[in-house]
Amino acid sequence: MSVNPVKRKLAAILAADAVGYSRMMAADEEGTMKVLAAHRSVIDGIIQFHEGRIINTAGDSVLAEFASPTQAVRCAVEIQDALKTRNDTLPEGRRMHFRIGVNLGDVMVKGDDLLGDGVNVAARLEGIAEPGHIYVSSSVYDQIAGKLDLGFVDLGEQSLKNIDRPIRAYRVDREGRRTTVGRKPRRASGAWIGAVLAVVALGAGVAWYVAQQSQGRTDEAAKARASAEAELAKARAEAEEARKAAAAATSSAEAAKRALEEQRIAQTRTRAQAELAAARAEAEATRRKADAELAAAAESRRAAEAAAKVRATPQATAGLTAAAPAASPKPAPPTPVKWAGTFACGPVGSAWPSTFTAAVTQVGNAFALAMGRAGQPGVLQMKGQRQPDGSLQLAGSGISSLRDFQGEAYKATISGKFSENRYQGRGTLGTRDCSLTLLTEAAWARQAATFPGPWTASFACAAQESSAPSTYQAAVTVTGQKYELRYGKAGEPGSAAMSGTREPDGRMRVAGKGISRMTEFYGQPYTLEFDGKFAGERYMARGKSGARDCVLSIARR
Repeated sequence: MSVNPVKRKLAAILAADAVGYSRMMAADEEGTMKVLAAHRSVIDGIIQFHEGRIINTAGDSVLAEFASPTQAVRCAVEIQDALKTRNDTLPEGRRMHFRIGVNLGDVMVKGDDLLGDGVNVAARLEGIAEPGHIYVSSSVYDQIAGKLDLGFVDLGEQSLKNIDRPIRAYRVDREGRRTTVGRKPRRASGAWIGAVLAVVALGAGVAWYVAQQSQGRTDEAAKARASAEAELAKARAEAEEARKAAAAATSSAEAAKRALEEQRIAQTRTRAQAELAAARAEAEATRRKADAELAAAAESRRAAEAAAKVRATPQATAGLTAAAPAASPKPAPPTPVKWAGTFACGPVGSAWPSTFTAAVTQVGNAFALAMGRAGQPGVLQMKGQRQPDGSLQLAGSGISSLRDFQGEAYKATISGKFSENRYQGRGTLGTRDCSLTLLTEAAWARQAATFPGPWTASFACAAQESSAPSTYQAAVTVTGQKYELRYGKAGEPGSAAMSGTREPDGRMRVAGKGISRMTEFYGQPYTLEFDGKFAGERYMARGKSGARDCVLSIARR
């Protein structure tokens, strides 16, 4: 029986890792997680934009595959530039820097994972890189030299951990225009460098000494050579001891880091399990209470029907005396009213801004919102009582279905106010900023009919200053390969117009201008710009609406 050969391929590998992550977690766990989630959202989006594939993540590190080393290096440069901009807006103690290594090499394919020397070299280059910098191997440099407007600093051959050959490395100089030569960073211990210098000095001394001796002093030269060889052996032994000591120190530090990470994961898991159990218990209590209320309402309805039947029977009414007053019927329970709820939530972790719907039922002044299946990821239950002034606060809990927080329980609170047949509220689902819009089913149907035609566009935008995450739609007109988008009344706040032409490869850049209706920017003009690609009859793009990060989707109705 033959054994299938190992599948291999040539790939460009990008390895990125946060600097000082454990120290920042120890100082401020929640704040560090928020900064990391925001940074990871930027990193993952740039990798996807450059057609990279994330093959592995471990909290503060990312490993990605690219078909071209040029794409990998361009992606790494954009990541560092974007993170620098984000860090400049943060206090010094909360800034999180990443270091990146890029290698082009042969890798082994195992399912969706990649293994082998090509991956290991990229990870080791990232390990020796300086915070905020990018190190590339000579195999990458040879392929991209002259193709990118970047400078490179030659770091010489590097001895990388667990790599049995020296690797020539280059540091990317994002501000430079020509390749420059720099010194190799000092990463070896003082004892190792001293030993190497001793070896070089002894070898040079032996050569000089032998060259200067006459033929008649052969025995004396032999003695000197033996002494030099002994010194050389001693220097090599000292160098080996220094190398072992450095390796032991590195191994101890890595073991301590792993232990701290495992402890943090265990604490997070325990807390999530406790919150999940509490959420399930609360959901079960709510269900039982609702069942009891429904049973009481059914019993009241049966009693009212029986009383009405007795009053309608002549034999029953004939025996009543004139002095006995007729029993007044109990009021019928209020009719439930159905509402359509739409959440618009900002980014969190690796999740982009998004929208989703929920069913809402009103009985009297009581409102109940529900989505998902009880006890499963994606469930959310909230309740609230409408006040005489039109305000409504909804509160409850849910279980996350997001990739970064899968299965974790969270609390949810939304506060807002009714205006005619529309409710607009703002709050949080766990740590995610969200807004909630409620419309009656009739109003929802009227709104859906506002954008006739075969195509529709929707925007999902992140929060900005006092404005919550939001979603809105636009009318789309298609003429050949040209797409035009409009919403609002031209020339008035809340309006925008933009257009783009679809390229043969499916890519399209959409740009235009609008007038803001946000309170702090009311009446001010702004620009809109999106870059994305079609997949079948659906277009997805990321970009800016003024200063807000948004996602644009265009699809057939």
